[in-house]
Amino acid sequence: MNREKSCTCQPKAHENCECRNGHTHFAGYVQRQEVHYHGHGHSGEEALEGALLVKFAPLAGVILVVLGFVLKEAGFNWYRWAFAAAMLVAGIPVGWSGFRALLRFGQADINLLTTIAALGAFVLGEWAEAALVLTLFGIGEYLEERASERSRRSIQALLELVPDRARRKAGDGWVEVPAQDLMPGDVVLVLPGESIPADGEVSAGDSAVNEASITGESLPVDKRPGDKVFAGTINGDGALEITVLRPADHTVVSKIASLVEEYSSQKAPSQRIVDAFARYWTPAMLLTALVVSVLPPLLLEMPWKPWVYRGLTLLIVSCPCALVVSTPATVISAIARAASRGVLIKGGTYLETLGAVKAVAFDKTGTLTTGKVGVSDVVPAEGFTPTDVLAMAASVESRSEHPLAHAVTEESQRAGIRYVPGEEFAAVRGRGARAKVDGRIVYVGNERFFLEEVGVRAPEELQAKAYGFKAGGKTAVFVGDESGIAGLIAFSDSVRPDAREALRSLEQKGVRSVVMLTGDDEATASSVAREAGVKHFRSGLLPEDKVSALKELRSGYGKVAMVGDGVNDAPSLAAADVGIAMGSRGADVSLEASDVVLMKDDLTHIPWVVGLARRARTLIIQNIVFSVGIKLASMVLVFLGLLPLWVAVLADSGTAVLVTLNGLRVLRYQD
Repeated sequence: MNREKSCTCQPKAHENCECRNGHTHFAGYVQRQEVHYHGHGHSGEEALEGALLVKFAPLAGVILVVLGFVLKEAGFNWYRWAFAAAMLVAGIPVGWSGFRALLRFGQADINLLTTIAALGAFVLGEWAEAALVLTLFGIGEYLEERASERSRRSIQALLELVPDRARRKAGDGWVEVPAQDLMPGDVVLVLPGESIPADGEVSAGDSAVNEASITGESLPVDKRPGDKVFAGTINGDGALEITVLRPADHTVVSKIASLVEEYSSQKAPSQRIVDAFARYWTPAMLLTALVVSVLPPLLLEMPWKPWVYRGLTLLIVSCPCALVVSTPATVISAIARAASRGVLIKGGTYLETLGAVKAVAFDKTGTLTTGKVGVSDVVPAEGFTPTDVLAMAASVESRSEHPLAHAVTEESQRAGIRYVPGEEFAAVRGRGARAKVDGRIVYVGNERFFLEEVGVRAPEELQAKAYGFKAGGKTAVFVGDESGIAGLIAFSDSVRPDAREALRSLEQKGVRSVVMLTGDDEATASSVAREAGVKHFRSGLLPEDKVSALKELRSGYGKVAMVGDGVNDAPSLAAADVGIAMGSRGADVSLEASDVVLMKDDLTHIPWVVGLARRARTLIIQNIVFSVGIKLASMVLVFLGLLPLWVAVLADSGTAVLVTLNGLRVLRYQD
C-alpha cells in the first residue's frame, strides 16, 4: 500500500468512485487504529478543514438567513446584506468543492450544480432564496455525513478492541510496551478482564476468554496451555501468559477489519448500474436545464425570469446524489453488521447474490457433521489382528492429509502401535490411497478401489460388516495388499446439534432447496441426512461431480450457495454463486477460497446471514425506488413551475439523508 502525505487511500479508490458527487462512497482501507474513507473530496489536512466547514458553515448560514428575514420584516433595507453574508459563509465550501471536482475529474457534481443555481437566483434578485439554497444544502450534507458515520464507527470498533499497550516478558520481569511492537516469539502477560494484545498461544495459565469480536459468540471459551487466542478478545478470571504468533498488523481482528473495509468498497451490481446511469444522466440534465432556460424565451417569446428560474431548479433536481448513495450506505452497514456477528462477507456483489439465493448445498464432513472423525471399529480378516490392520493403514495414511488418515494415525499412536511410514505414496481422489511398506504395496480405500487397483474382493463377512457400519452412518474402508484384504476400519462423525434448526430456518427464509453433497456412499449419506433433517442428498460424488450438481441446482432454482470447510471444497465453493466457508477463524485458505466466511462453527449463522442479505437487498430496492420516485415527481413540478428552488434543494438533500438512514437500519438487524 502506498502512503502519501496528503492521502492514504488505495490508488484505485478514485477509479471506483464514478459519481464525484461529494458523498461518502466507503472506499479505502484500514490502517492500524484508523479507518479512512473517501468523503466530500477531502484528504489529509483538507479532510479536517472540510469537516469543520461542513459542520459550522450551515449553522452560521441558518443564523444569517434568520437575521435576514427578521430585518426584512422590520423594514430595514440592508437585510440583503445578511442574505449575501449567508451565501458567502454557506456557499464558499460548497462552491470550492464543486469547482475542484470539476478541475480534478472533469465532472460536474452536486456541489457545482447547487452553486450555479444559487448564483443564478442571486442574479435574478432572489437573494433570500439563494441563501436558503446553499444553507439547506449544507445542512443536508452535514446530516448525511453524521448518518454515514454510524457505519464507519462499527468497523472502527473492531480495531479499538485491541489494547494499545502490552506487558512483554523481559528477563525475570515484565515491561510495558506498545502492542504494535510485539513480534512472534514474545511472551506477554494478560491479567483478568484485560483485552488480549496479539494473536498467540497460551503458554501458562487457565482462563475463559470472550471471543465475541471474532466469532460473534459471547459465551466464554476455556483456554489452557496450547490453545490459540486472538487479539481483541477479552480474558476472563485467570491470568494468561501468551506466546505471540503474529505481528500486530497481521492479527485476525485486524485482518477482518481490513477485509471488511476492502470488500465494502467493492461495488454491488445495483451500485454499478446506478453509477453508470449517473455518469451519463448529469451531463444530459445540464443540457436539458440549459434548453429549458433559453428556448422558451427565444422561440416562444416567453418571459426570461421564470424559465431561467425553472432551469436553475432543474439543475438541483437533476442531481442523482440520493440514487448514488442509496446502495453503498446499505452495503457497508450490512457488511459491518455481519462482521460484528463473526461473518465476513467479501463485498456488495456477494451480499446481493446471497440475498437472492434460492438453493443451498452443504458438504457433509466438517460442515453438517463436526468433522472430528475417529476410529470406531477395527475388524480384522482371518489370520490378522486389529493391531496388524491399524499398523498397515497407519503406514499408508501417515503420508496423507485426509481427515480419515489423521484419525488412523491418532488411533495408532493412542494404542501404542508402531508402524513404518510408507514410501511412494499416491492417492486416488474419492477412492483411496496406496504406499510401499517394507517392499510391498499396501492399499487403503473402498471396495471399488481394491477391485480396480488390485482385482480382489472383500470376504463376505467383511462386506456384511461394512454394510452394517454404513447403514449406521459410519464410513468404512478396507485395508490390504496384493495378496488380499487384511481387514476393515470404520469411522464415525457426529452430526452438528444445530444442523436441523439451521436447515429449517433456511426454508423459512425462502430457500427452496437444501441439499447435501458428499463423496460418501448412499447408506452413510442417508443416515447423516436423516439425522440432520436434509430432505435431498447426493452421494458418491467426486469433486467434479459436486460442481456438476451445483450447475444442475442453478438451472433448476437460480442462485446457489455452497457451504463447506474452505479447505477441501475449493472447486465447489468457486463454482457456486456464493461460496460459504465455516469454522476457519481467519485461516488464510478459507478467506481466499470463499465469498463468505463464518468465523465460528455455527450453522445457525448461515440462515442469519441469508436473512441479513435479504433485508439489505430489500432496503436497497426501497432506496432506489424512493429516490427515483422523488426525482420524477420533482421534475414534473419543475416543468409546471410549482417547485421553488429552496424546496428542490430540500427534496434532494432530504432524500439523500433519508436513503442513508434507511440503509443504516440494517445495522440493527437481529433475525
